[in-house]
Amino acid sequence: MTPFIAERRALRFSAISASFFALSGLVLGLASGSITILFDSGYSLLSLVLASLSLLALQHARKPADDHYPFGRLTVEPLAVLLKGVVIALVCLFSLVSAVWSLAQGGRLVTLDLALLFGVANVSGCLLTWWWLKRYARIARSSLLAAELRQWQMDTWLSAAVMLGFALTWGLTLTPWANFARFADPVMVLVIAGYFLPMPIRMVRGALRELMFGEPMGSIRQDMVEEIADFDIASDDVRLAQVGSFLMVDIQLDKQQIDDAEEIVESVEQHCLQRNLRPITSITLVTT
Repeated sequence: MTPFIAERRALRFSAISASFFALSGLVLGLASGSITILFDSGYSLLSLVLASLSLLALQHARKPADDHYPFGRLTVEPLAVLLKGVVIALVCLFSLVSAVWSLAQGGRLVTLDLALLFGVANVSGCLLTWWWLKRYARIARSSLLAAELRQWQMDTWLSAAVMLGFALTWGLTLTPWANFARFADPVMVLVIAGYFLPMPIRMVRGALRELMFGEPMGSIRQDMVEEIADFDIASDDVRLAQVGSFLMVDIQLDKQQIDDAEEIVESVEQHCLQRNLRPITSITLVTT
């Protein structure tokens, strides 16, 4: 299976899973009266929209260059990730405001048996989806699929926290402090949304870095410099920028090294393909 096919299948599977969880969550959320379930199902519905956006971005990013886009459409991928991060952050902020408003109104009662049923089913399904997407991610390494994994990771832990919260709330109803159970639902939203808010912020920061052609994170630069060290190329003569699954490589050569240009480009491209990155390689001749 090629990385492109694996990435496309993973995004389609994510969209199908998100649609199922969104519809079932909305029904149970309205039936139980829980804003926590509505928040979780709203996030799943958002995941469906964003997974569809990822599929669209994937198709456009792979289109070849033309007269209107002479350098291709490689920035479509980080643009999609940026939009994902912004929308997820807004959902978290809206949920925080809703929870504060509910607490100010004296909390709310929740049908706990339906809520617990939702929790168990949702945790199982989200965990399965997350695990399945990680299998595809080992084949296709891309910013779109990485963002999709972060979404499902967030949804899995969110669902687990919701299930635990409802279990504790049910236990609270059996104690002399049963009156406080009405505050459990909005408090859970405050804790969960507040805890996960940094995740979309990191997505936005990473996408902005790629849109501004920032140097790739991690060991990509060091590995690339080591790959072409045999050609006597200094580290300062290698410029890198990662944009989605594309790696832009510019290598500065002098007149004595220009005869090795073809071999250098071939070495760079082979190295990128081994890391499931799509290379865009250029050679700059430096004259002194």
